[in-house]
Amino acid sequence: MNLRNVGPDFHSSGAPEEAPALYAAGAMDPREAQAFEEHLAAGCVRCCEALKNLETAVDALLAGIEPVAPSPATRARVLEAANARPWTAWSPDQARGGLFTLSAAAQGEWQPTGFAGVWVRRLFVDAANDRVTALFKLEPGTSYPAHRHAGPEECLVVEGDLHVGDEVLHRGDYQRAAAGSQHPVQSTAGGCVLLIAGSMRDELLRDCA
Repeated sequence: MNLRNVGPDFHSSGAPEEAPALYAAGAMDPREAQAFEEHLAAGCVRCCEALKNLETAVDALLAGIEPVAPSPATRARVLEAANARPWTAWSPDQARGGLFTLSAAAQGEWQPTGFAGVWVRRLFVDAANDRVTALFKLEPGTSYPAHRHAGPEECLVVEGDLHVGDEVLHRGDYQRAAAGSQHPVQSTAGGCVLLIAGSMRDELLRDCA
């Protein structure tokens, strides 16, 4: 399903009617979810009502399901997949004479990170020193999971708001995390863009709040 070009004429465009159900069930990939959210923001009363009814039904179904702990093997596979973030597969960049320049046009499009509403744009990869520099974009209301730093991490808020534990960072604020330290879940209310330089091997801590 491709919902990237939908707008106020979503229904006349021939897009599937099951979109609200897929969105409510969390079955859309990040790009599809973003497109559907843009469609909702455009003012589609029909989809808003359908989504509201579906979310009530989904909540009722989930409330009646007894939680079951995953097997160790399943948990390990899920964590392994979650840790396969795009920057871990990026090839190293080469500097000439110690200098590296990347134009805005050469940065390419934002790439999905595997976490809904969180996007990344590559700037520089220094695999020999386990360092990656990139821009991260978090859409309003989204978050990035808790993680342990394999190396020092530096973060500059380019725009928006970033919530880190009890702290709220805004445009121009800078934070540095030492190797071995842990970041709690990081989230944003209105969306943000971050400039981050850190290790390519940070460990996700799915069980941390």
